[in-house]
Amino acid sequence: MLHDHHHGEVPAARLIARAIVGAALLLLAACGAPSDGPTGQDGGSDGPAATSTETASVDLASADLWLAFEDSEASSEGTTEFPDAVGGDVVARVVSANGGRVEIVEGVGGTGSAIAFPPLCTGDAGCPRAMVEVESDPALEPGEDPFAFGATVWLAPEDTTTGSNIVQKGRFATDGGLWKLQVDDEEGHPSCVLRSGDTLLRVRSEVTVADSSWHRVVCSRDADGISIDVDGVEDREDGTLGSVDSEWPIRVGSPGVGDDDDQFHGRVDDVFLRLLPPT
Repeated sequence: MLHDHHHGEVPAARLIARAIVGAALLLLAACGAPSDGPTGQDGGSDGPAATSTETASVDLASADLWLAFEDSEASSEGTTEFPDAVGGDVVARVVSANGGRVEIVEGVGGTGSAIAFPPLCTGDAGCPRAMVEVESDPALEPGEDPFAFGATVWLAPEDTTTGSNIVQKGRFATDGGLWKLQVDDEEGHPSCVLRSGDTLLRVRSEVTVADSSWHRVVCSRDADGISIDVDGVEDREDGTLGSVDSEWPIRVGSPGVGDDDDQFHGRVDDVFLRLLPPT
């Protein structure tokens, strides 16, 4: 009998889905890294041409959550929903404010789909806001075990801010744990932040992602600390954390849709969370 870490018996449909996406990922890896920037729904270029990048190695087929954004449908409330690409029961839903939208754009290498968040707005209030939210699920809690999360991101240099959040669970001042991937500054350097209780670890990459190119960014936690990998370039911060659990949803693109929330103004593809066996 096959079992998943944290999940028990693996449904047959999920095994089939993992086999299919695993084969697709092997094909993509053989084809090399992306060389094109994303385009909008009209098919025209939405940004400067991207340069080729080497992507960090990630086994998305064995992830516990994978938002590929290849399929979407309208919910009964009229909001857009995205399924879990590895066949899980969770659904990602668009949440917005002030007319903000999550748009479907071309994915990495000009194939498939990705999502784009509202453009940069310099107003103090009332700017368009949008995020994608996955409701909290105990099966997606890493606890004290190792885990990895991340996304493939595209950000223009003119769309950076002093802080924008790509994917996270929990918030800075909330009870429990926090994990998040963010872009820290106007130079576009990403960082990974993890918190257990009052203990916080943060590691910042020396690689910028704000160059109108696709970049694979992976955050990892193990027994000795945390690391960030951007296109195969790793930076690390050693330290000890306890359990990283949170009752908050997983949010992509922003921690919320309020005026003070750190909205990301780029494109995102292949958001994932992978829970790893204890070491």
